[in-house]
Amino acid sequence: MTRKSDWACVAMAILLALPLAPSVAAQPPGPSSAMDPARTASLSAATRRIEDHFVAEVARITGTTPARVRRAMPDERRITSSASRLISALELDLGAPLTPEQRAEILEADQSRKLSLMKAREAAGGR
Repeated sequence: MTRKSDWACVAMAILLALPLAPSVAAQPPGPSSAMDPARTASLSAATRRIEDHFVAEVARITGTTPARVRRAMPDERRITSSASRLISALELDLGAPLTPEQRAEILEADQSRKLSLMKAREAAGGR
């Protein structure tokens, strides 16, 4: 290949890509676009309040301390059933099984927490 043909290939590639560029640039920002700092701070504060409320509620249900509940909480990003893992970890930590009523209350508190987190994310996203 000659140097001239290399430049011709590059020029052809650029020309072929040009019609695509305006359509890509004209698209509105999607849900993956970054939030402004104020919305990010607001979401962080709301998330912290929601998580603190959940921890306090589980501590009340189980009769233990919030610190023990926090230690027993699994990493939400890696666990699909975080409430079930939390219940198992608390039972291990407390050395006794939770009652069916306690389990049901924790599952209900977890559903409430997830709903509150979803609403906070929607509010922060401005949707």
